[in-house]
Amino acid sequence: MFIDIPDCAKKLAKFFPEGLYVVGGYVRNKLLNLSGGDIDLASDVDIDEVVKRLEGSAFVAKVKNLQMGTLEISCQKTGRIFEYTAFRKEKYSTDGKHFPVSVSRTHDIREDAIRRDFSINSIYYNISKDEIVDFYHGIIDLKQRVVRCNINPGDVLQYDGERILRMIRIAGELDFKIEKQTMLSAIKFSQNIKALQGGRRYREIQKILNCDQRYGESRSGLKRALKLLNLLSAWHCFGLKSKKIKHKMSLRMKSKQDRFLGLLIDIVDTEKPECLETFIEEFLCKQFAFSNEEAQRVFKYMAGYYDALNGMNNKEYFFKYYNDWAQIYQLLSGKSKRVLARYNFFYQYIIEHGLVIKVDDLAIDENDIKRNFPDIDRKNYAKILKNLLSKVFDGKVLNKKQELLDEIEKNLQNY
Repeated sequence: MFIDIPDCAKKLAKFFPEGLYVVGGYVRNKLLNLSGGDIDLASDVDIDEVVKRLEGSAFVAKVKNLQMGTLEISCQKTGRIFEYTAFRKEKYSTDGKHFPVSVSRTHDIREDAIRRDFSINSIYYNISKDEIVDFYHGIIDLKQRVVRCNINPGDVLQYDGERILRMIRIAGELDFKIEKQTMLSAIKFSQNIKALQGGRRYREIQKILNCDQRYGESRSGLKRALKLLNLLSAWHCFGLKSKKIKHKMSLRMKSKQDRFLGLLIDIVDTEKPECLETFIEEFLCKQFAFSNEEAQRVFKYMAGYYDALNGMNNKEYFFKYYNDWAQIYQLLSGKSKRVLARYNFFYQYIIEHGLVIKVDDLAIDENDIKRNFPDIDRKNYAKILKNLLSKVFDGKVLNKKQELLDEIEKNLQNY
């Protein structure tokens, strides 16, 4: 069976008389007539020997991960980069973390194949011989559109929570079913997702949320992936009380950032927390390793979304959310056209009439208050400026320095 391989990969294969193999997603995708993506290479040659063989050639090899035995091989003429791994075996601990506790070399391609996750990702292609090597019937699973562990599912999934999330992502990207025993093992060991670092969990959830965009598949792939997360009760691994999330906004959003915010809205609507700010901050920081600043920014978008749905006064709303309206607009567009139209009309009115909407746009600042009214307590400055902003917005006071100072003087008894 012939697979289209770049010419530079074919030239590279000439340095490997033992055989150089393409393995993983590229082979899988080519067999499915999808875009190939990155090319992962493997052979029975140690990385030190590979570096020696490529010295003075059109290829440059750099160690990417010494422990894992991987190289980054780049073709100087085309700029194409390959990841190369010598055949290896891996051993994992029982804590569910993604990284193996030990790695050892093997000269047996079958043992190298065992360490891989799913049959459809364990298909090798011998570049020189134009020959498929398929130990675990991955081609059959491709034809049947099923994701199946290459060996006993318990041995594949019990040590690595990331493989479970990857299984969901692949099923969504390709719109494939999960083989029964593979699914049962994923359910059994889903708690291993807890062992993953927050940043890694976030990246995998982002990939799942955008799985339908990877190869131009229909939205049904995303629906399948989100349904699988519920079936696994995976949300318990993210500190949530709910076993299932009602995915509505997740499916309506289009862009990468909007999809994640849509998921958060679905989570909030399902969990119904007492305090939105506390919930969002704790959830994002603990589960996805967000910084406090990042979590606060997300909270602002979420609060703007819910305050709009709750009908906050237009003026008060845009005093608070004017700078965030572009993002909030996207969220509301997936929920209520009526609410969206109301606030967007007011937003456009502010722009068209050049209304002052931010304290920073006033003709005076805290320093002006300090210079002209030294007896006013500094803690009142923010309140004064906010009151002035409201009056300027309503047209009761012109946004001119002297007029604003005069207005403060008229109300000195209040400060």
